[in-house]
Amino acid sequence: MMYKKIVYQKKIYMALLVMLLLLFQYLYADRFTPYRIIQFLMTNVAVVSFIFVFHGFELKTLKSINAVIISTILGSFLGVLVGMFLIILIFGASRDVYRHEFIATTIAASLFIPILSLMYYRMILSKIPPSYCIVLGDKATYGSLLAEVEESAQGKIVLYQWASTVDQARELLKQVEHEVILIANLQLYRDIAADVYELEKKGVQKYYITEVVEDWLYRIPIAIAQEYRDYYEISFNQTPISQEKRIMDIVLGSIMGIVALPFILLFGILVVLNSGFPVIFKQKRVGLYEQPFVFYKIRSLKEDKQSENSPNPNSTITQRLTWSGKILRKTRVDEFPQFMNILNGTMSVVGPRPEMGIYHDKWKEEIPFYGFRTMVRPGLTGWAQINYGHTTDLDEYIRKTEYDLYYVKNKSLSFDIQIIMKTFETFLGMKGGR
Repeated sequence: MMYKKIVYQKKIYMALLVMLLLLFQYLYADRFTPYRIIQFLMTNVAVVSFIFVFHGFELKTLKSINAVIISTILGSFLGVLVGMFLIILIFGASRDVYRHEFIATTIAASLFIPILSLMYYRMILSKIPPSYCIVLGDKATYGSLLAEVEESAQGKIVLYQWASTVDQARELLKQVEHEVILIANLQLYRDIAADVYELEKKGVQKYYITEVVEDWLYRIPIAIAQEYRDYYEISFNQTPISQEKRIMDIVLGSIMGIVALPFILLFGILVVLNSGFPVIFKQKRVGLYEQPFVFYKIRSLKEDKQSENSPNPNSTITQRLTWSGKILRKTRVDEFPQFMNILNGTMSVVGPRPEMGIYHDKWKEEIPFYGFRTMVRPGLTGWAQINYGHTTDLDEYIRKTEYDLYYVKNKSLSFDIQIIMKTFETFLGMKGGR
């Protein structure tokens, strides 16, 4: 649908930015050799990737000049730093790109990409027409969810008319010309499938609410999963353990564990001075295929067995938080011991956060599809964490589960890398550290 057209245009635009930065570097630099081209391209890809991570190319960001400028400056600065690090790591002291060229690239990207991005946004709004959808489903049931899709699509998806009965649907289908048929109620569609097929033969497009919601909201609503239960149960069960992902976990876990060690030691001393021992908090959590494992964190809360066994221990966090714990949770340093979990294979860098057994069983009873979160290894960071943060009640757990299910269904190495990069935004913005 419209989402795929915008994604295609976005990929072209991002590639164009990489080449425009290379053109600037060609005009700015004194000489241009094959090695310098490779090094400049590495930097430019890092810059554009980090702007993407900071939502610089999302339609809702492009609506605001301030948001575009902020995301571009942050992305450019971090992208150049990462590009510089990669160049030094690969080429060593023999690198051909100099400090003033890195600085010039940062300034050029920060100045010109916001202007180009705003022009790109206007092009999207003017050149790509909206899709007018005839929805096969009850507005009372699906209206609020599809309204979220409309808002996220910035007017490029318009819910034109609704049909909740077979008679209403057949009457509307007689009038279809350029509209898109959006299937929400699966049973209703089955009753009029022949009518829809005839329109498809004439070139009318048909889409399911599953793909539209996933494309625009990046989560799988529980209500939709229940409506399309067979489809999602098959999808969630088709999640083989990736050996490539395990290799990435070992490499990243080793590097990040070494970097984290001094912080663990420093904050361990602060914890002892503030509230005594123990420094490391150990707890049984539910892991891959619902197998229990020991989960490690630097202790940030006062020990209170009664609170820990309450119906929702998250509700007592504020009262039990130590002053050193406030720093730990704000900076996410309390999570660093989990690199040991990653190395021993009980966790991954990316995945749903592991839950305590008693609460896993509780939410599994109350939230449909909750158990499918364990079809992948739990993670240090995850799609739900960067989109939602901590939860304290059933409604919040449902929403967070919807993001976890989206990850289980769509997991890939490229998606993991995107989540890891977006975690930098969460870390720098100090979000979700309650």
